[in-house]
Amino acid sequence: MSKPLLIVSGKQADKTLNKEQKRFNKLVEKISGLRMNIIQAKELDLELRQLGDKLIKPLEEALYQAHRTWIFTLHLHPGKSKLPKKLVGKFDQVMVDEITQILSTTLSDGDLELHELFTYYDGDSRSFADFKAESDAHEKAMTAEMMFAMFGIDIEPEDLDNPEAFRKKINAQQAASKEAEQAAAEAKATRKKSTVETAAEEKRRAAQAAVSKTAKQIYLDLVRHFHPDKEQDDDKRTEKTEIMQEVIAAYQADDHLRLLELQMKLLKSRENVFENFDNAQLKYFNQTLEKQVSELENELFFSSPQGNGSPYAMFYAPDSKLMVRNVKHYVKERNKIIKDTNHNIQIVTDQNVLVRFVRDYQFEDEMPSW
Repeated sequence: MSKPLLIVSGKQADKTLNKEQKRFNKLVEKISGLRMNIIQAKELDLELRQLGDKLIKPLEEALYQAHRTWIFTLHLHPGKSKLPKKLVGKFDQVMVDEITQILSTTLSDGDLELHELFTYYDGDSRSFADFKAESDAHEKAMTAEMMFAMFGIDIEPEDLDNPEAFRKKINAQQAASKEAEQAAAEAKATRKKSTVETAAEEKRRAAQAAVSKTAKQIYLDLVRHFHPDKEQDDDKRTEKTEIMQEVIAAYQADDHLRLLELQMKLLKSRENVFENFDNAQLKYFNQTLEKQVSELENELFFSSPQGNGSPYAMFYAPDSKLMVRNVKHYVKERNKIIKDTNHNIQIVTDQNVLVRFVRDYQFEDEMPSW
């Protein structure tokens, strides 16, 4: 079993950890938690997609057909011409609302009859595509403004249509911020520094060099033990090749924490070298860990259904049982809606029922039963 990475009390039992040591421990724990959360999010996302395809997708198709039958039952109803004058205009609005609900689903793609019906009842004789474009543009503009106001993320409304493009935009902005910080740091470095600033800069560079040197030593240590070229056994050579790929990837990414983890996992006699870093070295190392935390938080978001555009994102929960419960609750509700819709189709043939339905319609997302 590999040794814990946390800085412990050391030889002196009553030794108190300083600020940077505590910060190191906290960051290591956070990184460990984020890595586990990313793995869990990917597993739960796959589970949710499989569950959704099995239970939700066929249910939505059944609901679509029931709702479609309901709409054409109203459209072809002989009693609509006998409605009171004050309800005639509202009937058209009701039809637009009902048709909008069904055309807003992907299941309606290519349903020309419904599209023609929308234009027939729309007061401006618009196509649904035009109506949807206007509505979506407004909603996306509002969302983009909110994201800028709340998070400082400057995106175009159309970026919201493509999760991958959205992710690239965020990554590009982060890279631009990093470049700006680097440029500011370079500009600061070119101006004449005071004696104190010069000493602090030299101290920081020395700390950076010490951390980089330690990382390289760990890398070479792992290479000596796991380079596959001198391995005669095919199975062991394959195993070492995989280890070396992971080691090289960590070294090239300047992931010093991962290198240390690999060393302590694969070479169990090794000590936690960062435990003996001085405060300046540990402070620099902690800065690299904070950047890693930011990158992992970004990866976690895009590993979850909310971030990767899953059609079942609304059911996601960081717990499998809770997620299954969400799906089952939704299935129960949708089955009830299908049952109520089929019941309404039967009773709306009565003229009095049609009048009450139009009169009491509240323009809600879900169809009311009566």
